[in-house]
Amino acid sequence: MSLNLSWASHFLSGALVVAVAALLAFSIGAPPLEGEFTCSGRPAAAKIFEGITYGCEQLEPSEEASGVVHWVRINLTAPGMIPYVTSKDPTAVTQGWQYRLRRVGDVVASEHLAVAINGTLFSSKSSWWARKSGDLANAVNPIVADHIISHVWLDTYLLWFDDQLTPHLGPDKATEAELAMAKWGIGGEDFWLRDSRVWSGDRRCHVPDGRTAVAVDLLRKLLFLAVGTHISPTLMFQTLADLGAQDGMLLDGGDSSSIAIGADATAVSPGIVYGNSRPVANQFGVRAEPLKTDTR
Repeated sequence: MSLNLSWASHFLSGALVVAVAALLAFSIGAPPLEGEFTCSGRPAAAKIFEGITYGCEQLEPSEEASGVVHWVRINLTAPGMIPYVTSKDPTAVTQGWQYRLRRVGDVVASEHLAVAINGTLFSSKSSWWARKSGDLANAVNPIVADHIISHVWLDTYLLWFDDQLTPHLGPDKATEAELAMAKWGIGGEDFWLRDSRVWSGDRRCHVPDGRTAVAVDLLRKLLFLAVGTHISPTLMFQTLADLGAQDGMLLDGGDSSSIAIGADATAVSPGIVYGNSRPVANQFGVRAEPLKTDTR
């Protein structure tokens, strides 16, 4: 997290949540309540917008996982497909910040998105016991929204899209040249998936928590978004690899993890799919056309 946080709020963001006090009842790695997260009533895989398939995978309970993974596969070549990355908030900028906290579900509704997930790690000007929608916030990792760069910080991996919506994501840290070429982009944490092989470098690979991940198949111009309720990075990215992803990285996680689906979706109920209890600094998703009705 950025260094301008208060001591308490520093430790209360996303994947870095730790126990601040017993009365808060926070604990990293605590599994979901029994029976709370299932795929009941959700499809294993279904087209929900033009170029977008949603699926829910029930996880076999183990030391590395419980609950479910919600995933979305997006064909970037589909007509009408446009990435969405949160733009800087003008009122926040005038006060020396970048964003105002918002819940993913609210952003999907107000921006008319097909699907979105939570974005980068962030800091916020919030009370130590709770973050609220509207609180001032800064991204830790850089964001690019319609060629506007939130800030330059190169100790990050970068998923970015050029003006032709060609995706780019590599195993090297971001460069200023990539940020300059990006029309849309989002910075992320460890690069866990490379050439469809899952990295297994240290013990963090096997620690379960709420996880939010992005991945791509660069050749096929496919984008993958995934949110797991309680899963290790190893199993999260193996799930994405099994779906066809080639390269991927983590975004913010823990109780920041959230995914929502837009109002015009087919085959699933629109709205909050998972999470949304915590407002976050930025969101990442796409706009897409509703599925066409076959009138034949």
